Amino acid sequence: MKVLRSLMAGFTFFCVITLLQPALLLGQTSASLHVTTANSAGTPIPGATAALANEQSGAVLKSVTAADGAFDLSGITPGVYDLTITLQGFDDYRQAGITLASGQSLRFTVTLRPKSVVQSVTVTAEGSPETSVTEASISRAEIKGVAGPFGSAAQALTAAPGVFVYGYGGVAATARSEVVLRGVKGGWSSVNGDILRNGIAFLFDGIPMNNMIANNGQWQTTQIPITDMIANINVNYGPGAPSNRWFDSLGGTVNYIPYQPKMTPGGAISAGTDYGSYNTSITHFMASTGMRNGWSALLAFGYATNDTFRVGTIGAPTFAAPSSGYAAHFKLLRQFSNGTFSIAYYHSRNTEFRPNFLPLVPITPASNNNYGDAVTTTGIYGTDAGTPVPANAQYYSETSSGFYSSLAESVWKKQIKTQSDILYGKLLLALSPRLTFNSASWYRHGYRLHNRVVNFYGANNGYSHEWYDPASNTIGNSSSIALTAPHNTITFGGYWMHGDYHNPVALFNPAIGTSKSVPTFFNSDRLYNDYGFLYLQDRVDMFHQRLILTPGAAEQLFRTDYYNTGLTDFPNGNPSNDVELAPSTHKNFLEFAPSLGVQGMVTDWLTLHGNFAITYENPTDSAFGANRPANGVNIGQLKAVKSTNVEGGFLVTKCPAAFLRECSLDATYFHDKLSNVNVVTQTAQLSLPAAVALASSMNNGVSINFDNAPARWLQIHGNAIIQHNYFLSYIPSGSNQDFGRYPISNNPKYSTNLGVTTAYHSGDHRFNLNPGLWWQYVGVRYLFSNVNNAPTTQTAPGYGVVNFNTDGTINRLLPGRLQDVPVELSLGIENLFNREYNPTAYITSGGYFGTSFGGYTLVDPGAPREYIGSLKFSFK
Repeated sequence: MKVLRSLMAGFTFFCVITLLQPALLLGQTSASLHVTTANSAGTPIPGATAALANEQSGAVLKSVTAADGAFDLSGITPGVYDLTITLQGFDDYRQAGITLASGQSLRFTVTLRPKSVVQSVTVTAEGSPETSVTEASISRAEIKGVAGPFGSAAQALTAAPGVFVYGYGGVAATARSEVVLRGVKGGWSSVNGDILRNGIAFLFDGIPMNNMIANNGQWQTTQIPITDMIANINVNYGPGAPSNRWFDSLGGTVNYIPYQPKMTPGGAISAGTDYGSYNTSITHFMASTGMRNGWSALLAFGYATNDTFRVGTIGAPTFAAPSSGYAAHFKLLRQFSNGTFSIAYYHSRNTEFRPNFLPLVPITPASNNNYGDAVTTTGIYGTDAGTPVPANAQYYSETSSGFYSSLAESVWKKQIKTQSDILYGKLLLALSPRLTFNSASWYRHGYRLHNRVVNFYGANNGYSHEWYDPASNTIGNSSSIALTAPHNTITFGGYWMHGDYHNPVALFNPAIGTSKSVPTFFNSDRLYNDYGFLYLQDRVDMFHQRLILTPGAAEQLFRTDYYNTGLTDFPNGNPSNDVELAPSTHKNFLEFAPSLGVQGMVTDWLTLHGNFAITYENPTDSAFGANRPANGVNIGQLKAVKSTNVEGGFLVTKCPAAFLRECSLDATYFHDKLSNVNVVTQTAQLSLPAAVALASSMNNGVSINFDNAPARWLQIHGNAIIQHNYFLSYIPSGSNQDFGRYPISNNPKYSTNLGVTTAYHSGDHRFNLNPGLWWQYVGVRYLFSNVNNAPTTQTAPGYGVVNFNTDGTINRLLPGRLQDVPVELSLGIENLFNREYNPTAYITSGGYFGTSFGGYTLVDPGAPREYIGSLKFSFK
């Protein structure tokens, strides 16, 4: 109760400040802005359109440069603004975080660059205007460049430094993947050994998409099956400043920003279709009304289908494993004189058939008399030491049945469905010239189904069928108030979230008389969570904004109520078949989280930045008892997961040699200690409880991002990371052995992403072409062993994949009144040189294929060469 009273007192203070400050600040005066535009030679550029958008209220002021290349804006409400300057034939100029104080008159010059090539990833030292953390902004062009037209929401993130993605579906948006951001993970993990598999906050339009408590699959990449809806992606590294931090931002925050309603008059419609390898098909549509009498609306929809690249086995019909997904987004916006209000709804649903793992090498009989364990394309033989392997049996592995082989549908079939619904509203208000209020409220529903039918283990196996359908519901509100002074911006705010999570699983086999309601094995639980977060943050600029300090402090509240509901949810089940025996319990955590960011502009082309932050995360469901035995949980010793993050780096925006023309280089060193982590190991044999190890780790390394435009028609860009991530301690449950200093599993020691893009434009501007070539390399990763529930020093080899993508636009191609409609064409080739590689691998204990022993390696192969082409029309 003391915790709740402190939170209520904080929010009461927040409301009082909101009401009193406008009366105190009525005497503020407006600001003005004078900007001159010129080319690299210093020649003024007239006719460019400038838009100045208030970051809090969304209000936009516009102007056009005169003959001298300059424009003036006056009567500007003090605050933080984003400036965009556009002109046909030139690259768009964007600058975020321009702070205008009361009475200030700001003047500067902007250099516009002739239109050249696809823009590269923008990495800034300051991130959002309120922080001093590193941020990567991935544009729409970059999403297509690294992921192709059909690329997944996860694959698109590989354009940012320090991001590694792996899964079983290649780059397909209808298949789940796991995202690794500087050693911390998010998404669905098919293998064990992650130090923190739910340490990245994933947002849609700034709204949390993650389940609040699940150990695995807090966020599913298939929640965004249509990336054509996404305009750009922002990636914040590390916990960051309190104003951008969520309950699971230990490793970073990823915000998928969809296309927004237009803030200017005039409607627009765009539609497109994509076709490619493995029956890939995508159809997408988007319509915007434009601003009309202060109202603007946007509707977007897309539908995607594809088959697997896994090709079956000899003598069995190929199972195409068809997948499909769709998504819809509607947003209605109302603009006022001092702000905006919007309400939106996002819905997505995805259905896929997950291909099974594949042994790296054949699992053959252990003895010479043809008895012993054997994994074949029709099932398991020899486990009872009395069933001989048929003479014509084909061993199932990459080397014996084919690199991309998979089991027949009649032998192994697993269907996975995911659904996400988000209803949300946002309010942005300028309460006075210096005071802004920002608030968002939301409801989220998440659902997932695992429907598995496996006839691989024999007719009498007790768990040939799996029905696992967890669901979650979340409501929340985040609010903040920002006071802008001449040299600092003080922000006070927080969020509150409530969630419930129901987590039932049933294993059964109709052949032996068990069913979903009368299962052979079962477990179920329900968890209720309340998360509170209050913060105070200041952004202080000194020496004409050449030095910026961002101190912050936050109070984090986590409350969890865990209920073991197995016997309630399965009243007809045998109590002895309930594998979850932990008692119902509850736990609260109240933690203080300080932070400090520093950013210094040493010269006009060199900026140094650093950040320190301590933050916490609630333990996941298994730590409280989900799928755990009765003696496996010590609730009294349970602690909140702690992250202590330190990072620093530099940003260079000027080339050391004139012949390099334009370039930039960003490098960041990070040092992140994670402690109090309960690492959960769940084997494929779901009838066994999960194992838990208490662990701490050190994630440190250097990430680099660079861009160079040596010519108007050529741009070179790339990023890389070198990291050393290892356990400080790792003690499996029931063991005294400490695996401290062992490397963290499934983390590449280094990875890089290099790209070259170029451009061709016809003289009459009717045609332009932008081809690009990208090389993505992932270094060696260390394998996790399910045999002893521990990391190993055994490695999987690194691999490199080359992807090609070209975009083109043809103007005045269509006849008559449609001649002003541009036709956009795209061609993507993933894995251009058809490289064979395995992004996922682990050492099994034997449960996956039912062998009586473990110690062999299972893998998921990456996708072979894939082609996809797209066609898009845009009407205004």
